[in-house]
Amino acid sequence: MNLMMMKLVILAVFLACAGLFVIKGPDGTPLLTVDKLLEDLPSSPSDLLPKELELPEEPLVTKIYKWKDENGVWQFSNSPVDESGAEVLELDGQINTVQAFVAPVQEEKKKKPAVIPGVSTVSPQQAGGLMDTVKNLQETIDQRKSDMDNTSGN
Repeated sequence: MNLMMMKLVILAVFLACAGLFVIKGPDGTPLLTVDKLLEDLPSSPSDLLPKELELPEEPLVTKIYKWKDENGVWQFSNSPVDESGAEVLELDGQINTVQAFVAPVQEEKKKKPAVIPGVSTVSPQQAGGLMDTVKNLQETIDQRKSDMDNTSGN
């Protein structure tokens, strides 16, 4: 679309919108006026909230529980805790708080027997091939040691 065509489209949209302020309705008044346009706008941002979510007139007091855990790290929660030395802080409703995380309860997993690191089992069919590999590796190591001894003059 070329620039001239784009300008014509923008002009047509503008005239269509402006026409609503000029064209008269059945009652003889313009279809749209500035007053009609602004009457549905909220007077304040709080008017945008649903009625059941409106903020209370007086701020609520939030209780926060604070304590040090066994590692000496401060912990905070909005749920009461049975920790020695836990303090209760009362905060006014002018702040944001986040609900405490409650970890889902998990069933205990069956414990597997301890495995010795580096130890694995092989089938008898694999044992023969494994022994051949070990013998070849030992021969290679012995040959390299011999080559190093010959190089160093021992």
